[in-house]
Amino acid sequence: MTTMTKTAAHVLAATLDKHGVDIAYCVPGESYLPLTDALIDFPNIQLVVCRHEGGAGFMAAAHARLRNEVGVCVISRGPGAMNTAIALHVAYHDAEPVVFLVGQAEIDELGRNALQEMNYSKTFSDTSKMVIEVIDPTRIAESVARAFHVAQAGTPGPVVVVLPEDILYGPSDAEPLGPRKKALTAPSAADKEQALEMLRTAEKPLVIAGGRLHGKETLGDFTKFAEEFQLPVATSQRRFHVFDSRHPNAAGRLFNRAPGQMLEAMKESDLLLVIGERIGPSMSQGYTFPRAPKPDQPMIHVWPSTEEVGRNYEPELGIGCDPHEFIKAMMAEGAGDLPVSRIEWVKRLNMVHKEVMTWAPVSSNDGVVFGHVVTAIDKHMAKDAVVTCDAGNFSSWPSRFLHMGQENMFIGATVGAMGPGVPSGVAAGLSTPGRQIIVFVGDGGAMMTGNELATAIQYGVPIKIFVSNNNAYGTIRMHQAKAFPGRVTSTELMNPDFAAWGEAFGAKGFKIETEAEVDEIVAAAMAYEGPCVIETRVSLNHISPSARIDEIEAR
Repeated sequence: MTTMTKTAAHVLAATLDKHGVDIAYCVPGESYLPLTDALIDFPNIQLVVCRHEGGAGFMAAAHARLRNEVGVCVISRGPGAMNTAIALHVAYHDAEPVVFLVGQAEIDELGRNALQEMNYSKTFSDTSKMVIEVIDPTRIAESVARAFHVAQAGTPGPVVVVLPEDILYGPSDAEPLGPRKKALTAPSAADKEQALEMLRTAEKPLVIAGGRLHGKETLGDFTKFAEEFQLPVATSQRRFHVFDSRHPNAAGRLFNRAPGQMLEAMKESDLLLVIGERIGPSMSQGYTFPRAPKPDQPMIHVWPSTEEVGRNYEPELGIGCDPHEFIKAMMAEGAGDLPVSRIEWVKRLNMVHKEVMTWAPVSSNDGVVFGHVVTAIDKHMAKDAVVTCDAGNFSSWPSRFLHMGQENMFIGATVGAMGPGVPSGVAAGLSTPGRQIIVFVGDGGAMMTGNELATAIQYGVPIKIFVSNNNAYGTIRMHQAKAFPGRVTSTELMNPDFAAWGEAFGAKGFKIETEAEVDEIVAAAMAYEGPCVIETRVSLNHISPSARIDEIEAR
């Protein structure tokens, strides 16, 4: 009896199945049709059809963040790959493990400037951890298994697997491969002792916690660690859920352009423990806190990769290990005797944090100040809600005034890309169904990737999209006011009626035009069971909680 040889595409699909992939995000393309066909034989894998490759990439990156596993994006060659380049950039800078399966021209056509041919190794060398070109069908499973491993190892990030069209159509006798066991590193005995000594003796320590702290067990242990060692905890840019903002040890949020009074208090610290955070420009306030390259305070930096620890900073103690393993090592030894002044220090930072998160309502004659909407949402947000946020100054309102706990998830691109908001919300509904999903997006970002609302409708995702509409590229308008006061150009926008736009997709549309409408409309939208779009005609002048354009131009 003759055994039928499988196609390479079928081996690839089987390898995805063995890696536990249950969702992949795509825009279909002719260059990988054999793979979409092969996936029919694997009903456990849902292939989500998106409306733009950038949206598919953003969804895969959000999936990785939500589930702490590799996200998968399948895209066509050439133009499709370039459309998703922005998501690769985000995944790389935000340290999200994503495998991008990319189509390619047939092997015998390569080098002839074939239809949609690209040199992916050259193009994505700066925005991926590795580019793997499959040229041998017998090694397709090996290539994909390597991609999953590299995406999660050390500093997580995107890996590109290039799939020539004829390879996918052709036969392969390769056996599908499953995942390789992830190596977990712990601190050395010497590093553990030094870290304990530093944590036990500091009078004004401060923990800065980032997104590599992930999962119920890790976050629960992190809270116990902060409590036992009497440590105040600040959360990094767009990773606000890793420590409950209502906890007495909460010290604030280090979002971009964080409030001055909070930063001044934090700078009095005599020890920084930066854990699970890469330390980027937004969180560090332009590399001033911690100061680069040598911080003003002694610093312990804990990050999964030894390569990253010490890249931009000179920590007194750099530990390349799994953040949870570090926490477990500290807890195993215990806090010991701590300085008596530590309690008052924690209370002081918490008091400043509470002051910063308290909304003092203000009004404007050019639209609704977005803080009214955010604080109204806060009253109706579920305990395990997922909040996704696009880029723009509107994001400073939820960053400052929306409370979050460890059962929540806040997703946003720390690299500042516009476009992830709506696609990330769709991914939240697909990868963690049953949760309340709140999306914050500006009018600019909504017109970039808001078409993925169609994907939400198609797959039944009850997404709630709050559009902050000031008819401008507001962040650029703010920078323009600083650099070229009174000379407005290239930032004004003419927008659709976003409530009607949402209705056209099949969502419920709401519109907030006055402060008096905020509470009633937000309550109705939050109670609505299906997808909805809530447009707020917001003030352009009140561009953020700490800045007004008229005041900036008057300086």
